[in-house]
Amino acid sequence: MTVYETPDATEGKHSFLDGIKEIPGYIDQRLPTLDKDFDLYFEENLPAIIEEWGLLSSVHLTQLERRITRIHQQVDYLEKERATLEERAARLDRELKILEGL
Repeated sequence: MTVYETPDATEGKHSFLDGIKEIPGYIDQRLPTLDKDFDLYFEENLPAIIEEWGLLSSVHLTQLERRITRIHQQVDYLEKERATLEERAARLDRELKILEGL
């Protein structure tokens, strides 16, 4: 008599040792732990926590760095123009004194 095994029947079979190897994973999936609870809580409430605690994300930090860079550039430009404006003000002041003296 010839016996033919079906693929579905043989794929579902596990040896006893394979079953023992899977026990820690099974326990880990089923057993509640504080780490899992914290992870789940933070995943569900992260936007509210960031807002409430005033935390910054990397996106916010990048935006702030760009703004600081632009402000720094504007301050540098204004400081360069300050000397020119002071010269013009001094010149106008001299000319005003000349006109007042007439």
